[in-house]
Amino acid sequence: MKTRLICIMAMLLFAGLLFSGADPFTAKNGSTKHEIVDSLWAVDRLSGSIYYQKDYITVDANWQEGETYIGDYYSWCWMVRFASIGYLSFELPSIPEGYKIKSANLMMYIGATAGNSTAGIYPIFNYGDAVVYPEGILEHIDYGSVFNSNDVIPNSVYASFTLFTHETLVVPSWVTYDVTECLLMDYAANRSLTQYRIYLDGFSDWDNRDDFIVYPSYSNPQLPRSPKIVYTLSDGVSNSDHSIPQAQFSVSSHPNPFSDKSTITAKIPEPGQCKLSIYNIKGQRIRTHNISAKTAGDHSFLWDAKDDDGNQVCGGVYFVVLEKGKYKSSRKILYLR
Repeated sequence: MKTRLICIMAMLLFAGLLFSGADPFTAKNGSTKHEIVDSLWAVDRLSGSIYYQKDYITVDANWQEGETYIGDYYSWCWMVRFASIGYLSFELPSIPEGYKIKSANLMMYIGATAGNSTAGIYPIFNYGDAVVYPEGILEHIDYGSVFNSNDVIPNSVYASFTLFTHETLVVPSWVTYDVTECLLMDYAANRSLTQYRIYLDGFSDWDNRDDFIVYPSYSNPQLPRSPKIVYTLSDGVSNSDHSIPQAQFSVSSHPNPFSDKSTITAKIPEPGQCKLSIYNIKGQRIRTHNISAKTAGDHSFLWDAKDDDGNQVCGGVYFVVLEKGKYKSSRKILYLR
């Protein structure tokens, strides 16, 4: 009898939850502010990877193939070295009237790595005598409604971020990055998609050693390790207002590594004075460039691998630092002499 009574009570409780008609929005801390939390899933045939050889000679462009390798590896069958870049595309959600984006986080599950480091785990790029642990780079780009080999060099890069480093990456694990501003920028541009590419900084060292990182790239939401963007919509009662897209403050360089000259691009959110400095691996500033930005946007500086006195610097790793008031952004650059 006691067991039967417990079963009846459990059934009544379940029925109450099932037919209560509860508000699907979640009230936080008893306030009147409601939030909607949901996930975006990668779009099949608009996500995958591109494999290429030196000089961006594309070998293959794969749609969602289950797993994506970023970095490089050597094919003993073909006797060639490939580099690989991952691409992810998500449809932007419809926002109900009265709501706006509060936050959005891209989540990727890094399942495995291969490299010729001393631990045999994290990738290492060897450039002559220079040995580099490449950073994982996340770029917010636009490659449209078709994914093919032409996308190996994007027409425009809206923003570039460091997704992980040798010190921060633990495998296997989820890697998360805040892409709120990326989604807001896409909405402002009337896009239907938010798109990204992921690669190891430097792409490849073109030797015969495998250096890559693997992440599942399924587009099926039923698979727990599929990449996704978890986003939160708010009714506007919030301490932070993301209704106005904010321009990115970042610095990038291309090509990287370079052997002659490299174009350093500063993305500045508003007009004003900025300072661009280049430091060697000892932390010594060797080159300074002042930017008088009359407009927001991209401002480029061509570095010829010389210091402020006009002397040619030695080959190796350098750090480009962009500063403007409280803002600061940096980028690692490798000079091959």
